[in-house]
Amino acid sequence: MPELRKIVLVLGNGFDLDLGLKTSYKDFWESEFCPKDYPAPLIKHLNERWDDDLEAVRWYDLENELMNYYRKVSLPGSKLEVITREEELFVKNVNPTYLSYNIDHKYINEANSLLKKGYLVENPKIIPRYLMPYREDMLQPTVWRDRKALELIKDGLYKYLKSIEKPIPESLSVAFHLLLSISKCVEAGNTVSIYTFNYTRVQMQGHNLRDVPVNYMHGSCEDGKIIVGTRDGTPIEPEYDFLQKVMDDSFNPPDIVSALNKTDEVIVFGHSLGENDRQYFEQFFSMQTSIDNLAKKDIFIFTRDDNSKIEIKRALKSLTGDRLSILLSTNQLVIIRTGNLKADQKLLYNFLVAHHSDEHYASEVIGKLLAKESKEEEKI
Repeated sequence: MPELRKIVLVLGNGFDLDLGLKTSYKDFWESEFCPKDYPAPLIKHLNERWDDDLEAVRWYDLENELMNYYRKVSLPGSKLEVITREEELFVKNVNPTYLSYNIDHKYINEANSLLKKGYLVENPKIIPRYLMPYREDMLQPTVWRDRKALELIKDGLYKYLKSIEKPIPESLSVAFHLLLSISKCVEAGNTVSIYTFNYTRVQMQGHNLRDVPVNYMHGSCEDGKIIVGTRDGTPIEPEYDFLQKVMDDSFNPPDIVSALNKTDEVIVFGHSLGENDRQYFEQFFSMQTSIDNLAKKDIFIFTRDDNSKIEIKRALKSLTGDRLSILLSTNQLVIIRTGNLKADQKLLYNFLVAHHSDEHYASEVIGKLLAKESKEEEKI
């Protein structure tokens, strides 16, 4: 890279996965840290939404599904209460003559109100077996439980990610060698900024990256604050706006919009550029299709396979207002599939040479990655 340049590196969950970290939605949901048994309508909805197809679920699917759930719960006449068997028995024993077998939620609210006011008293001689495992949640309304459920998801995800972080990432990965190449760029005097949508620590390769600032878009496990939610920009009733990231007290995203507009090169690894983070990328990609914009950018996007490449192109079509052809003709846009290097090895080779300035290194890396890919195909 003969001229000194400004480079913005954008990281999504695919980056962690390529390094070998078990940070998929499926990994978390199947772990002991996930509150999948918590009696809240939101949890019930998520469990039913994907059922046995967790393998295909991405984190942006969860973020989008939070909004889908809100649309469902806000429908007139929707009934999404979750009444557990323990609660049902508890209410019957509190006032067995007042409540019918098919408990109506309005009666549960009334019984709960009477308990709080002291008009009804729990009698341990009558109902010792029916005390709730979640005492504070006894007969709470839908929105209360859903708020608690999201907090439990955030807390569980934080604990899960802390439990699986490891100091040495997978060296036989494109992500690993991307960081090494970026380290060479810094050594050559180029300016690099890293923006990650992951919560995990970016495990730097090469001493040159130690002083490169890492901007965490949604918080990090390192500072103990992670943010989970859907995007703002869509009207939502106040009682359910806790589902939006912007309502989290810790939400204060770094200015990636300005960084993208001022850079010479953008590298995206493992991020879908999808609807839930649209606000961060729309201005940049829209500007790159404007006839008044003469600043050509180099844009490299690393994604997993053919399906994700198609999704990336669809996202770019949306971000540019269906002007993807103009984006392609006025900028250098390269999409590299990390799971199909046999087809894209030339593209990766050119990237490594341009950013690492070492043809021998690039050839050696490509050879090792292709050998790994072949072994994985043999297993299948």
